[in-house]
Amino acid sequence: MTVFKVTIFGAGKIGSALAIALSAREEFSVLVIDPSEQALDGLRDRHLSVKSHLFRRWDELPALLRERDATVAAVPQRLVPEIAKAAVGAGTHFLDFSPLQPDTRQILEPLARQRVILNGCGVAPGIVENIATGLIADSGPIQDLTIRVGSIPRFPTNRLGYGQIWDVDGLIDEYTKPCEAIRDGRMTTLTPLEDIERIMLDGVAYEGFTTSGGLKDLELFRQMKARNVTFKTLRYPGHLDYMRFLLDDLGLKFRRDMLRSLFLNGLPIIEDDVLLLFLTAKGLSDNRKVERSLSVKFRPNSALGPFNAMTAVASGYAASLLLLLRQGELGTEGFVAHNRVPSQRLLESSFLTPLVGG
Repeated sequence: MTVFKVTIFGAGKIGSALAIALSAREEFSVLVIDPSEQALDGLRDRHLSVKSHLFRRWDELPALLRERDATVAAVPQRLVPEIAKAAVGAGTHFLDFSPLQPDTRQILEPLARQRVILNGCGVAPGIVENIATGLIADSGPIQDLTIRVGSIPRFPTNRLGYGQIWDVDGLIDEYTKPCEAIRDGRMTTLTPLEDIERIMLDGVAYEGFTTSGGLKDLELFRQMKARNVTFKTLRYPGHLDYMRFLLDDLGLKFRRDMLRSLFLNGLPIIEDDVLLLFLTAKGLSDNRKVERSLSVKFRPNSALGPFNAMTAVASGYAASLLLLLRQGELGTEGFVAHNRVPSQRLLESSFLTPLVGG
């Protein structure tokens, strides 16, 4: 059996969860690189079959990646270009969890001519795009697609109904930046925190509203003839009013430092969360309106490590893609779109099945 050698840069939650998932499979050899000895010690204490290396200088990274098969950037988006450069120098496959930025794409284009590139392999962007394209393919010609994603506490205890579930900086971007969308077949942007809707799923009430950064490749949906595509975030009712008070009435959308401090110091860290994906496709069939919805719920699984659902699903999706890459099912080169693999097959993978339901 040929062992697939994966190097993960970043021993934070996502990187650690991915290392734990891959190390349980004999097909993988895992090396984790991080500048924090404390972060690496957290992995070593688990006595995993994972190698670790304390990162010191950027110029040493290409040498560490040589003779490896794939490089994973489990780091904040600002660091992805540097790791991409190292992957290009070493000639490895590349995977990250961030939306593909123009500068990163330019760096990776030479590598894409000889290796597979997988970008935005988290939840949103990531697995939700895979599930969305699967829904379109099963629904026939559609006019409207609404993609809703919510990572929320299982047991909300404050008026905001929320807590620290993922990156705070990413959350602020989501609530304050223009929202990518398609209207009448054309790319456009929408205002965040608008187009509110009330939703009931399994007897629980939620509210949905527009947010930014949830989709990587809108062109993918245009190619599938979707006329209107909207991405929304799901929260418990009342969340949006409180956020508008903070961002608009108090003006904290212009005081990112203050808003960030408020979230970090005021919101509890949430480990028992629920990740909801709820998608609706609408179209016409024989001149009659048709509508199809799909809902998937993920819950944490302690057997896979001490990670919330958001982290576990993101790392599980990435692990599933790396397994398919090792098996040769994603080809040998190029930027690979998220619809390359049928969504049902991904949800039935050993990395994701334990997280579905609950």
